[in-house]
Amino acid sequence: MRRPLTPRERRGAALLLLAVVIGAAYWLLIDSWFAGPLRDMGEQAEQLREQQQRYAGVVRQGDALRQQLLLAQQDPASSTSLLPGDDPDGVAADLMQRLADLINSHANLGGGCSLTQRKPITPEQDEGEPYRQVKVSLTLNCAIEPLEAVLHELEYQPPFLFVDELRIRRGQQAPATGGAAKLVVHLLVRGYLQPQVAR
Repeated sequence: MRRPLTPRERRGAALLLLAVVIGAAYWLLIDSWFAGPLRDMGEQAEQLREQQQRYAGVVRQGDALRQQLLLAQQDPASSTSLLPGDDPDGVAADLMQRLADLINSHANLGGGCSLTQRKPITPEQDEGEPYRQVKVSLTLNCAIEPLEAVLHELEYQPPFLFVDELRIRRGQQAPATGGAAKLVVHLLVRGYLQPQVAR
C-alpha cells in the first residue's frame, strides 16, 4: 500500500499541476489565439517589406532599362546575338566549326583540350516559336583550366549560345593518385537563327 503524501508533497504536486494547467491555458487561450497569429503576421509583414524593397529597386531602374532596350533595338550590332544565316544545316556546320576553333584556341592552355567528337543536331522547328534553333553535340578531352575558358567564352561572347547539357567525368586513363588528368566532357550547345521570313 502506498503511503499518504505529506502536506509538503501535496503542496508541491498541487503547484506542479497548477503550473501545467496555467501553461496549457496560456498556450490554448493566449498563444494560439493571439501571439501565434501576431508572429505569423510579423513574418508576412517582413516578407512584404522585402518584396516591396525589391520591386522599388526595379521601378527605380525602369527608365534606365527602357532606354537601354530602345538603344538595343536600334543598334544593328544587336543582331550579333543570333547566328548568321538562313539554312539550319549550314548554320549548324558553321556553329560546329566556330566551336572547334574556340576549343583549338585553348588547346595549349594548362593541361590542354582537344575535340574528340562533334555532331550537328537540327531539331524539328516549332512553328509557334519566333526563332529557329540549332544544336551541336561535342565531346572533349579537357583539363579544368581550358574547359573553364571555353565555357566562359560560350557564355559571354556573341552570338548567344546556351549549354543545354553538360556531363563531365574523369578520363579512364586518369592516375589513381597524383596530378589531375583530363576530363571527358560532353556538351550540347544551342544557338538561335533569325526568324524565318514568310514568303
